[in-house]
Amino acid sequence: MNKKFLYKMLETPSVSGSEYELQKHVMEYMKIYADEIITDNVGNVICALNPHEEFKVMLAAHADEIGLTISRILDDGRCLLEEVGSITAGVYVGQRVQILTKKGIILGAIAKNRKVFDNKPEAKDLVLDIGVYSKDEAMKLVDIGDLVLHDATYCEINNNILCARALDNKIGIYALSEVFKRVRERDIKIGVYFASTVGEETTKNGATIAARTIKPNAAIVVDVGSDTSILPNSENSNFNHLNGGPILAMGTTMNKKLEGLVRQCAKDKEIKLQNETVVYRSYTDADAINQIDLGIPTTLISIPLRNMHSSAELVDLRDVEEVIELIVQVLLRLNEDFNFNPYQ
Repeated sequence: MNKKFLYKMLETPSVSGSEYELQKHVMEYMKIYADEIITDNVGNVICALNPHEEFKVMLAAHADEIGLTISRILDDGRCLLEEVGSITAGVYVGQRVQILTKKGIILGAIAKNRKVFDNKPEAKDLVLDIGVYSKDEAMKLVDIGDLVLHDATYCEINNNILCARALDNKIGIYALSEVFKRVRERDIKIGVYFASTVGEETTKNGATIAARTIKPNAAIVVDVGSDTSILPNSENSNFNHLNGGPILAMGTTMNKKLEGLVRQCAKDKEIKLQNETVVYRSYTDADAINQIDLGIPTTLISIPLRNMHSSAELVDLRDVEEVIELIVQVLLRLNEDFNFNPYQ
C-alpha cells in the first residue's frame, strides 16, 4: 500500500464544493498510470485506462468531505454556522477546527456550554470562536461562506487500524487508485475509468456529470459503510463490522447480474462478504449513476467504517486490501459479452 498518497489526501481539506486541492493530488499521483486524465467544470477528475476500448467500466469514489460554513458574523466576533453535508453537530462541540479562508487556513474552536446539550444540537446551535472580540476584527480574518472542518490529523491504532477525519471517502479514492494500478499491470482489455467525484455529500452532481462524460457499460462505486456492531459483546452475527470484509449493497438500485458476479469473485478468492440492504437509496454516488441514460448497471462495494462523519473515523486496512482485490477480480471477468439484463 502506498500510504504516502493516502496520508497526503487525509492532510488535504476537501469540504464539498472545495475539493480542488485534493483533486490536484489525485491528478499528480495518477498521471504516470493513466492513459488519459479528464477534468470538467464541476471539479471531477477521471483517469482513463484503454480509452480506445468500446466496453467501459466506471469506478467511482467521492473526493469531498462534510463540514460547516460561516453563515453570519456576530458583533462580538464569533460566527454562526450552517452544515455542508449531513453532519452530526454534537461531534463539533468543544472541538478545535480549521477555517479555510481566502488567505489560508486559520484555527478556531466551537463553543461548549451545557445548554447546547439540553436538546440534540444542530448546526444552527454551533458557535465558532476565532479568538477576537469584535465583528471588525473577525472580518479581517474570515468571510461569510468560509468553510470549517475538524482540526484533526491521522494516526494508526494498533497494527491495522487507521484513524482520521474524512476517511469517508478518501479511503475509497485510495482503494480505486490501487485497483487501477493493478489492472494496468494485468494488461486488461477493457476501458477502465476511475472517477474521483465531487459533491457526493451534498448534490451528487459530480457523479452525474462523470457518468454522462464516460457513458460506461457498468459502474462500480466504492464508499464506506457503517460498522453497526455498536453493542460490545453482542451475539448478533448480522452486524457489519471492521475486519469483516467488503460490504456489498443489495436492493432496488443495484444490478442483480453485477451483484452475482461480485459474489462469485468473492467466493472464488475466499473473500468474506458482508451485506447491506438498499431499499430507497444508498446515499452514495450509486444513486446518481444508476439513473443515467437508460440505466447504468451499478453495484456498490463499501469499506467498513466506525464513527462515520466524525474526526475519528476508523477503518481496518485489511478490509481495504480485500476491497481492492475483489474489484480487480471483477474487472478481469467483465467484458462486452457480459449480460446485465436480469431477464436474460
